[in-house]
Amino acid sequence: MRNSRAFKAVTVPIAIAALLVTSISVTSLAATKNEEAKQIAAAQDRIEASRLDTGTVAVETDHEIALARAVEQTTRSLVRQQKKLTKMAKIEAKERKAELARLAAERLMRESRAMQFRIVIPKNLNLPATFTSAKRIPLPGTRTTAYFGQRGWRWHGGVHTGLDFDGYYGQSVKAAADGVVIARGWDGSYGYSILVAHGGQVTTRYAHLSSMAVSVGKRVKAGEHIGKVGSTGNASGTHLHFEVAIKDRLVNPALWLRSN
Repeated sequence: MRNSRAFKAVTVPIAIAALLVTSISVTSLAATKNEEAKQIAAAQDRIEASRLDTGTVAVETDHEIALARAVEQTTRSLVRQQKKLTKMAKIEAKERKAELARLAAERLMRESRAMQFRIVIPKNLNLPATFTSAKRIPLPGTRTTAYFGQRGWRWHGGVHTGLDFDGYYGQSVKAAADGVVIARGWDGSYGYSILVAHGGQVTTRYAHLSSMAVSVGKRVKAGEHIGKVGSTGNASGTHLHFEVAIKDRLVNPALWLRSN
């Protein structure tokens, strides 16, 4: 009996200890399994997050590629349009240049016709063979209001063929050089006009006169009174229109008056 009790006294604590060890082992194993489960779940989360990130990057990359293609297509379209516009601009510039050349040619033709000087000189007049006279301003003490070659709608051919002197009505007009009166009277747009031949095929005209003091064939001296300022013919106001012709072409009166 005593041995049986002793055996029980020994085996019971051992059993309890074994149970405790087993319980601890089970608890430890459960904790380990739980930790492994957490690690597995975390790994799965990372994999899923990585997959989502990869998908986002792929989407962003596709969007960038599409945008780049759209930009490239737009750029090519703009380049084509620019080439087309440049070509059209060159064609228009060429056409415009041709039109300007045509207009310039027409203007030169009109001006050339306007600068032509034709006059019938009476055969019975004895004209100087050469020009040897001094020169005088036909309307001294006045200012010039229109110049030779000046363009404008007011003048025949669109160009002014002489000098305009701003004199007062009735002011004395002088002969610009020695010569012979070869024509006088009404002359269309010139109104009352006088023509004087000076020799060397030089002729002067005095236009828009209110009165004339010389007759055809009269010899005049430089500075001699030949008529009075008026506004007859195609005149916008009272003034003297003065022209100089050498042979059959009108020349600049200002240059002629200053020349020797």
